[in-house]
Amino acid sequence: MVADNLTSRSDLNTNGADDTSSSERVINVLVNFTLGEQFVDLIREVSPRLDVSQVYTRNIEGDGGFRDEDWHKKEGDELDALFAEAEVLFTFRFPVAWLATATRLKWIQLASAGSDFYQREGLFVQRPDLLLTTASGVHEVPISEHILASILHFSRGINTAVRNQATHKWESYRGDEVQGKMVCFVGYGPIARRAATLCQALGMRVTSVRASIAEQQPGFEAVERFYPPADLNQVLAEADYVVLAAPRTTQTENIISAPQLDSMKETAVLVNISRGALVDEPALIHALREGKIKGAALDVFTEEPLPESSPLWELPNVLVTPHIAGSNPHYDERVTKLFIDNLCRYMANEPMRNVVDKNRGY
Repeated sequence: MVADNLTSRSDLNTNGADDTSSSERVINVLVNFTLGEQFVDLIREVSPRLDVSQVYTRNIEGDGGFRDEDWHKKEGDELDALFAEAEVLFTFRFPVAWLATATRLKWIQLASAGSDFYQREGLFVQRPDLLLTTASGVHEVPISEHILASILHFSRGINTAVRNQATHKWESYRGDEVQGKMVCFVGYGPIARRAATLCQALGMRVTSVRASIAEQQPGFEAVERFYPPADLNQVLAEADYVVLAAPRTTQTENIISAPQLDSMKETAVLVNISRGALVDEPALIHALREGKIKGAALDVFTEEPLPESSPLWELPNVLVTPHIAGSNPHYDERVTKLFIDNLCRYMANEPMRNVVDKNRGY
């Protein structure tokens, strides 16, 4: 059953978005991920002008489970025909080489917050005319909670408790408090803003390193002070927790490497929920082994899945999660709601949300 609070068609018919008298042109929308049929139907209900197709279809009846084998992916000529007709693509990821088939494509709405993959693969080089929007904002609740859980994991020594429980070892140890501790967010988008508010509620001091320190938005009041990227090492020397929440760009790749890790306190913890490429992984492994920092909570890695041979699996001061910080039972609902909002804006020729700036890279 579709969630009651998901935007309905009647809520979306504004500014002539569904006015077929203004245009009878059919807009072909292609959904290229395993989105439940109830949400695909909601997209169809936006306007009779929409012709909505899906690359993936369910092999089985019912709504339970998210296993790959529950879905059938169209292939070959059938898949090529769908891309050849698509004007709008709603997707997590697809090979940029497919653009050669998608000659009518005008807009890609990502179901993910990051767009770095497409830009590295040359999407805008091949098709500078394309409009690319992201799902920024959809992840702020689960990932902000994941950040808080990571901080408390190390503050209260949960890593020690889990390790001792596995060996039936009763060992008293002293936990710490986060009240009064400083957390520094590298990047300050929607996820960091909500996480900063949660940290502030626990009595933490909040700072941030971001490129546009003069730009003020709601949620900035939680931050004690903003710093430019040039001051990164200075801020790292003062922070108890460092949270990487910046997009992957040429400026942020390896933003945390040996000099930055050397700048951090021995009691500091690094939390990365952004992209693995923001961290020099060998330098981080060395710092963790040598006790240069207290620990790291890592949800993203330079290679995913994380290879079984990676030392990060075995280090006792590392929390490894398999790129699931943004996962939650409301994902399809939230990302569909955002897409429908943008779809109505697209049809009404209005400004759209989360448009990727080709120059900034996000």
